[in-house]
Amino acid sequence: MGQPERIRIAQELHDGIAQDLVALSYSLDLLLAAPDTPADIRIEVRKILFKVSEIIASVRTEIFNLRTQALDTLEESLQILLLEMNSVIEISISQEECDLSDPVQEELLAISREFLRNTIKHSGASVTEISIEKSDDGAHYTYRDNGKGMDPSAILGFGIRGVQERCSSIHADLIMSSTAQGVNFQIKISR
Repeated sequence: MGQPERIRIAQELHDGIAQDLVALSYSLDLLLAAPDTPADIRIEVRKILFKVSEIIASVRTEIFNLRTQALDTLEESLQILLLEMNSVIEISISQEECDLSDPVQEELLAISREFLRNTIKHSGASVTEISIEKSDDGAHYTYRDNGKGMDPSAILGFGIRGVQERCSSIHADLIMSSTAQGVNFQIKISR
């Protein structure tokens, strides 16, 4: 799929599904604010509203992915993401020539964006480092930041679950660790 087609699909998602979901969330907000809404209904509406918010975030992520998928480099894509999210996080990328296939490179790009989004939203980090190094049987990808670490319950979130699925799709192993000094994600990619 070429870049013009990706941009067209991104625009359709934005103008269609994304706007419909936002309208739905406004309707749910109105229901919550109504004085005659019973307490037990409010609890259920809040749960639905939370799920709708997660879906909106997911659709926005896909719109961004479609618009940036054809960028030349990992660094370009991540710098654009920093601009889009108004972040001043310093990012350092070191990448050895590893002869990775296009599908593997695309997945690493999507994974990097997800990690960086999480860093920007949740970690309070000022520095992020990404390295991709050649290994005996493929490549080794590392992502780390100097933020406050990750809540263990976040491992069950949609973003990390999506990263695990992307790793599985390229037959790679994801190792996650987190301390008060930041997160560390390692991906072992086999040929």
